[in-house]
Amino acid sequence: MELNAFPKSIEDTLSLQRKYIIPRFQREYSWENEELSELFEDLLDNIHIDNNGVLQPSEYFIGSLVLVGDEDNTTNIERYVVDGQQRLTTITILFSVIARKFKDLGEEKLFDKTHSYIIGEDNDGTPYSKLVNEMTKPYFQMRIQQKEIDFSATPKTQEDRRILSAYNYFDKQLKETALIKSIRERNPSLEEYNYVLLLKLIRDQVLKCKVIYVAVKSLEDAYEIFEVLNAKGKDLEPVDMIKNTIFSVVTNQTPLDNALELWQETKNSISPLENCDFSSAYRHYWLSKYCLSTSKKLVANFSKYIKKEETSYLDFLRDLKINMKYYVSIAHVDEKEWKQPEDLALFTSLNALNTFNVTQTRILLLALLDVKDRKLISHKNFKKILLFLEHYHFIFTAVCSSRPSGLERRYSLYARNLRNCSTKEETAKEISNLIADMSLPEYNVFETHFLELRFTSYQEKDKKIIQYILKKIERYYAGEELKPNSFTIEHVLPESIKTDYVGMIGNLLPLGSKLNEDLANKELGSKLEGYRQSQYTTVKQFVEKYSNCDSWNKELIIQRTKELAKILYDNIIEG
Repeated sequence: MELNAFPKSIEDTLSLQRKYIIPRFQREYSWENEELSELFEDLLDNIHIDNNGVLQPSEYFIGSLVLVGDEDNTTNIERYVVDGQQRLTTITILFSVIARKFKDLGEEKLFDKTHSYIIGEDNDGTPYSKLVNEMTKPYFQMRIQQKEIDFSATPKTQEDRRILSAYNYFDKQLKETALIKSIRERNPSLEEYNYVLLLKLIRDQVLKCKVIYVAVKSLEDAYEIFEVLNAKGKDLEPVDMIKNTIFSVVTNQTPLDNALELWQETKNSISPLENCDFSSAYRHYWLSKYCLSTSKKLVANFSKYIKKEETSYLDFLRDLKINMKYYVSIAHVDEKEWKQPEDLALFTSLNALNTFNVTQTRILLLALLDVKDRKLISHKNFKKILLFLEHYHFIFTAVCSSRPSGLERRYSLYARNLRNCSTKEETAKEISNLIADMSLPEYNVFETHFLELRFTSYQEKDKKIIQYILKKIERYYAGEELKPNSFTIEHVLPESIKTDYVGMIGNLLPLGSKLNEDLANKELGSKLEGYRQSQYTTVKQFVEKYSNCDSWNKELIIQRTKELAKILYDNIIEG
């Protein structure tokens, strides 16, 4: 491998007639506030006062810039970035912010000059982007690189959102009051501060930063360098290493870059979800289909299970895309996808698992959706296993907060078994085996934890679980569930009493908001009369049982809490 290495400033780097291209195997932009802050603070710290009392930039080493391309060939301006992508992207964003501030201040010459480090011109006067990243199109180009920034451009992926976050971070730090404060803290002897000169100073400090400029001629060598260089520093995600492996084999990009298209579509499908990320989703998919694996072993296991050839890798990407579609429907349950009356229970169970914040089940659910699409599971058995998972994790996870030791292993095993089934009878057997293999915490453990649940206006940690419980109790009594937004939570003994047991489930009822407001802090007798107007069977049952009570107290609240605990532990699964 032939390497050429020499020091170069950012100004030298960006003043050259060069297109710095982010290769398709590179990971996405990943810098967040921690990395942005470290860079910006270092820039500020390296500004010093010279002998004439003037602020000046100084040299500051920021790392390596490893490129693929023949430095002796001056006619080809393209260079592929193997290492330094994160820094180049961040510097481009920072220059975009500085340029915009010059423009807002009416400093057109400074605006044009600063923007020349973002967009250059070739020998024919044709503009080109200094940094080229096809994977961020069109957001990065519209929101960061073009002279007339499109502030209406909407981020669609996690990478887009990080880019916007970086822009907003620098925009905040470079506001006049914030920048003057930062400079003054480091240089208290200065008395006057010119905002335009300070912006120029920050720009010039970036330009004065030094990198070790390394050039190699072979693009094939880039994959090896990429892995070695990213072995340290900010951890490279296993999915990025796997992407690198795939792209090193699937090199055909004409007429379409099928591998890149599949990868981006798959990753972007996960990006909008708030409760998961692509790395976790990928690992759950791997456990669901191939083998049990820690995150660290995903790369090695990929090489072990997936044949190193273009056809196998493309087939793998297509299957991953299908399973990530399943994953989205699991992590973000859309009622429209379960619109048939017989699907309501399925929607409710899937939604409940997200309410419980349990993710291990997704390993099994991916396999269940796979066999469902292949028509290898009956509706009865699909409903049976979802209801079981809901009931199990309500007790195990939501209430008892039990440690999930062994769950991933178990779900991975049965998921793989399900995917290997070829008949409905085989899937039915696997489902029965799984249910038999799962053991619930003992009732006394469940009851103890159930008695600890609380909800008041100042204790809201358990609110979602308690809403779930009230819905399930209503289903038990009335045969149907409450809609999530159709009720408020009534405290029979008013919150104004301010005792610990006021928030216990035994003191809570579902009520319409108007009735709840009308009853407010009334005595039990008046409340019981008001409760008779409620449409909810849970409330009617409460009135029937406690209508002869003279008072509502701690003992009755605890007693009712235990009764509800027993109902939920024993009977809700039948719903």
